[in-house]
Amino acid sequence: MPTRTLPEEEVIKRRSRGRPSPEQAVALREAFLGAALRSFLEHGYAATSIEAIARDAGVAKITIYRQFENKEALFREVVHRAVSSARETMQATLVRSGADERQVLLDLVERMYLGATEPQTLALLRLVIAEAVRFPELAKSLYAENSYVLAPVVEYLAEAHRAGRLYVPDPELAAVQLSTLAFGGVRFFISKPLAGPEERRTWAEGVVDLVLRGWTPAPAAVTARDGPAEASD
Repeated sequence: MPTRTLPEEEVIKRRSRGRPSPEQAVALREAFLGAALRSFLEHGYAATSIEAIARDAGVAKITIYRQFENKEALFREVVHRAVSSARETMQATLVRSGADERQVLLDLVERMYLGATEPQTLALLRLVIAEAVRFPELAKSLYAENSYVLAPVVEYLAEAHRAGRLYVPDPELAAVQLSTLAFGGVRFFISKPLAGPEERRTWAEGVVDLVLRGWTPAPAAVTARDGPAEASD
C-alpha cells in the first residue's frame, strides 16, 4: 500500500500538538539536567555522552541540543546550578542589619565550608580537578563560577572598607583568601569533613580571628597621634 503523504498544514498541526507546554518544558529540562549530573558524577566527563543522558532522562537528544550546543556547555550549566545555592546562601548571610563584622564573617565562613563540603558539590570539584589536564576548559569554567559565587562577598567587603568598618583595599583578593581559608585548601579533598557544628564553629573562629588581625582598621586618633615610629636613644 502506498504511503499517504500528509498535507503540510496537517504536519505542522501535528507537530504543534506534540510540543511541550511551558510547564512540561521545565520538567524536561530538570529531568535531563538531573540525569546529566548523575552521569558526570558516576562515569566522569569523558565517558558521559549527551545521547546517554537523553536516554536516561527519557527525552530526545534534540531536546538537549536545542538548549546546549555541546557537552561542555551542558556541564557548565550543571556546575552553575550546583554552586548557585552557595551564592544565595552567602547573599542571605551578608544582608543582615545590626550584626557586627565578626559575627557576619563567622556565619559566612561556616556557610562557605558547608557549601564546599556538600557531597554533590565536592564530587563535582573533584571531577573537574581530575579532568583538568585533558579538559582545561572545565577548569576555566570552574574559575568563572568561583567569581560568581564570591561576588556577594566581594561587594560586602568593598562596602565595609568604604564605610571604615574593615580595612580591605582589595576586596576581590580578600574574598578569595577568605574562601580558601574557610574551605581548608585541599584538606577537605583528602580527609573527612569537620565533625559537627562545634568543630565548624571552632574552625570558623580561628579563620575569622586570623583575618581580622589584618582587616581591622587602625583607630584614626591613634594613627594620627603616634605617626611614624621614631628611634629611641
